[in-house]
Amino acid sequence: MRTPFLRPHALRVASVALAVVAVASLASCNRLGGLADALAPYTPKLHFKTLSIQGLTFTSIDVDFVFTIDNPNPLDVKLDTFSYALGLEGVRLLSGVNEQGVALKARGSSELSLPVSLKFADIFAAVSSAAGKDNLGFSLSGDFGFMTPVGLAKVPFEEEGSFPVIHTPDVSLQGIRMGKLDLLHQTASLNLDIGLANKRGGSALAFSGLDYNVALGANPVATGLVNDIPEVGAGASQTVTIPVNLDLRSVGAAIVGAITGKTSLDVKLGATVQVGTPFGKIPLTIDESGNLKIL
Repeated sequence: MRTPFLRPHALRVASVALAVVAVASLASCNRLGGLADALAPYTPKLHFKTLSIQGLTFTSIDVDFVFTIDNPNPLDVKLDTFSYALGLEGVRLLSGVNEQGVALKARGSSELSLPVSLKFADIFAAVSSAAGKDNLGFSLSGDFGFMTPVGLAKVPFEEEGSFPVIHTPDVSLQGIRMGKLDLLHQTASLNLDIGLANKRGGSALAFSGLDYNVALGANPVATGLVNDIPEVGAGASQTVTIPVNLDLRSVGAAIVGAITGKTSLDVKLGATVQVGTPFGKIPLTIDESGNLKIL
């Protein structure tokens, strides 16, 4: 899991300091609480802007929590610390303090982001209510602090919103069926049935561009592309059939014997497919194998 850190956006963040008028009027303060109250007109204001997805796979997600900071001061002020705690559905997953420092431009708005990387396995293990959902409620809280002549002044923040999650569809080898057997021309066709199940997702999943290769035993026997795959609804499943056309002269006696006798074969499927989710298309790699009886 990547540790979050602050990242300035598009090089728009400049250096930061207190306004001269604020420093002069507050130099005699000796208590940080009184300083925070007195600094209110000069304190930069933090606003949560958006959650931006930077990378998404069926195993992990990279997001930026993007903030804007409005600095009312005529001079630059330095943001020195940033603490954060991230929770999903009330379960805290990350917390920490960043002390790299970020610069904010005078009398203007600057953007900063908190990048977070999470593995879906960790999310689902921690958040029991995640099944059947496309989004989880997030809470992000903490404070940011800037130095003054008499100490560090901190401004708290607390934000809530929706955090995207995706559930990997289940792929299985369901069976293999005899199509045609032509011993005169030494050819045969088989139909390999693949199960696609959307057991835990909250929305329907669309599948396209199933680019496959099939091996029987140690023999690669078929490659191809399947595009016409119906959508799989939440909690539903469906079967996709892959045609396997064979030249019996090239597959070996053991495979020929299994086909003619309708016994069992070791079947291996490798494939990639594009899966349409509520957050865009995501590639899925398939690697399934099993010993299947020809029906």
